[in-house]
Amino acid sequence: MRFALQLLVSITLAVALLSGRMTAVSADPLTPLPEHVGGWQQALFPLSIPVTRLTEGRMRHFTEHCTAVAVTPGPTSLFVSAWHCFEDYRSTITPILLVDHQTTTPVHMKLLETGGSMQEDWALLEPDSPLTIDTWIPISTTPHHVGQPLIAAGFAPRPDQSSDDTVKRYLVADIACSVIDASNHPPASDCVARKGASGGAMISLNDSGSARLQGVISAGDGETVSYFYPASSLVRRLGRLR
Repeated sequence: MRFALQLLVSITLAVALLSGRMTAVSADPLTPLPEHVGGWQQALFPLSIPVTRLTEGRMRHFTEHCTAVAVTPGPTSLFVSAWHCFEDYRSTITPILLVDHQTTTPVHMKLLETGGSMQEDWALLEPDSPLTIDTWIPISTTPHHVGQPLIAAGFAPRPDQSSDDTVKRYLVADIACSVIDASNHPPASDCVARKGASGGAMISLNDSGSARLQGVISAGDGETVSYFYPASSLVRRLGRLR
């Protein structure tokens, strides 16, 4: 009887521990963020990009959803995003659209330069007309390193939604992740970033708690790893455009 009771207690503890591990693994690390409050989140914007792809022998039109990050002040702010968002952008009529937080009015954007490949997965944009930006994220000049804390933020559907073109995107972030590989290019993190967050921000915080753009979200598996383009590589290009 005593042995049976001890066995029951052991099984109960094992189940509890296993349940705890499963909950930790299955928990979604993405945190919804308010879009219209002060702070670095106001420097991130949803992008809609008209693209054309060959599908079943026919050229078809789609909308690519990504994220852009303001990295300089207005009224002629510069924005960074990811090249692969614009890989199939061919339109000369339908514009790239960015949603202004202040007015919720779509703003026409101009694509200035891109890296042209997944190895150089960056893009620079500016608005076609002056746009007032209250918040921007300066680019970090400090090299990334293994173990460096990061915040990965971008616009994506919620987990219970599809990735259909018409689905509303929300500003979400993995607020407790870090660099796991700094030696390869692109560097890797254990941040979770889902479709739509491409072009979004890998943010580091300096000693005073101010946000710096450490990288541009590029690719990943949406669950355990996200790669990013080092933002410091863009400093000279931004200088030439200003």
